[in-house]
Amino acid sequence: MQFMLMINEDRSVYEGAEGAGLMEQVLAGHMKLAEDLIAAGVAFSGQRLKPGETATTVRFAGGATTLHDGPFAETHEELGGFYVIDVASLDAALDWARRIPVPKGAVEVRPVWSMEG
Repeated sequence: MQFMLMINEDRSVYEGAEGAGLMEQVLAGHMKLAEDLIAAGVAFSGQRLKPGETATTVRFAGGATTLHDGPFAETHEELGGFYVIDVASLDAALDWARRIPVPKGAVEVRPVWSMEG
């Protein structure tokens, strides 16, 4: 079963000299997580996303669409990246989600709705 692990972070923790060091630690943590997923035989994909201010949101209402700069909602946290993993259960997905290095934020775990058949 596939699960998407959406990494929502407060980017302010990466500001300044200490933040740059923290970013290096977090990126090393993601590399280690990828190695561990491979070693465990877990099929996965994932990407880091550019900052929320680079986003454009398409809103739908009453049959009309409008474009807005930035992410879908005003928040201190933003979607910074994701993994899609293929594991046996929600419990297994949660175990992997707990291993994602997030200094301040959350990881949302959601089953992927299969588009097959």
